[in-house]
Amino acid sequence: MDENKNRTIADTFNAKLKTPWVWLIILLTLGLTALFYISQKPDIIVYSRYIKSLSDYQLMDMELMRSMNAVRCGYTNDTMKVLSQSMSLRELAVSFSREMDTFSSQGVAAPPPYSVHEFERRVLSKVAGVRRYLPVRRAWFDSFDKIYAEAVFLPGNVSYPLLAVLDSARYGFPVTLPQGLDIPDSLALRIKGLLDENVELALAWNRLDNHETVLASEDLIQFFQQESLNEITLKAKIPLVFYFLTLVLLLSTFFFIFRSKN
Repeated sequence: MDENKNRTIADTFNAKLKTPWVWLIILLTLGLTALFYISQKPDIIVYSRYIKSLSDYQLMDMELMRSMNAVRCGYTNDTMKVLSQSMSLRELAVSFSREMDTFSSQGVAAPPPYSVHEFERRVLSKVAGVRRYLPVRRAWFDSFDKIYAEAVFLPGNVSYPLLAVLDSARYGFPVTLPQGLDIPDSLALRIKGLLDENVELALAWNRLDNHETVLASEDLIQFFQQESLNEITLKAKIPLVFYFLTLVLLLSTFFFIFRSKN
């Protein structure tokens, strides 16, 4: 008896599976499930996190250059703060690059690899430049202080223009030794060497004080903003599609029941 009942249920089920309306209901159910899964993906949150991370990088970069400028002008000898800030930038760039590689391997929308690697390259180059610049500029100020102390005691018609030039060099401007000043040969030679080194440091500073890394990070921010906007647009359409499929599923179910009774 039970065997015949089970066979009857199985025959009925197989017969129903051959009905197009059953497959329509199954497909609609699967579509609703897929829509629910897509709506639960936290892509917008991920994109917002990286937008904030890159915005924080830009602020950190500004703080680093402000601290670097204080060292360049001799306002402070605290290079440890600058080194700490530069290492924070390096860690952020390396971590970001590794996470984007993981995104790409998982099939998640990520910035173009060349943009990510270019950002990392520029940040690492800037950090390396900072580490080279700091000890040289600090040693330059050691020589500057000694020369400045000697220049103060020169005659007024010599010391005033000379000190003006040295003050300009202190602030990083590329200047040269004025002609026609009666300066002792040994001191003049030391001043010339100091000013020549300052010109080289000014060139190094110009390579550091640029917006290359900021522009590279801005390109990445724009990518995440666009992806976030696309996700918001997609998520806004999901409820409409969900309601439409639900209505079609409900009508299909009623029609299927009606056909089954007939």
